[in-house]
Amino acid sequence: MNSVRQKQALIKKLENAYVTCSDCGTKYGVYSVGCSSVWEGKCDVCGQIKPITEARDYAYFVTGIRKLKMEILREKSNRKTQEQQSKEQAS
Repeated sequence: MNSVRQKQALIKKLENAYVTCSDCGTKYGVYSVGCSSVWEGKCDVCGQIKPITEARDYAYFVTGIRKLKMEILREKSNRKTQEQQSKEQAS
């Protein structure tokens, strides 16, 4: 599983991505148009040269960003809970 820092970096990458391949678009977003222009180029998410389209066609990765933010919050909450339990056991 990715660390919190890796997830935060991925969120930034998704927020700043202008173009995406269909693999990354499907993984982090939802296809939101009937058709889109596709051309050969470098995906702003994975960095590979593939057929790409604009990130807006995948709703700007809103679902993927939201999911990653929730995972980060959950991880931080779990960490705090574990720290509190350790302190209680040490007392």
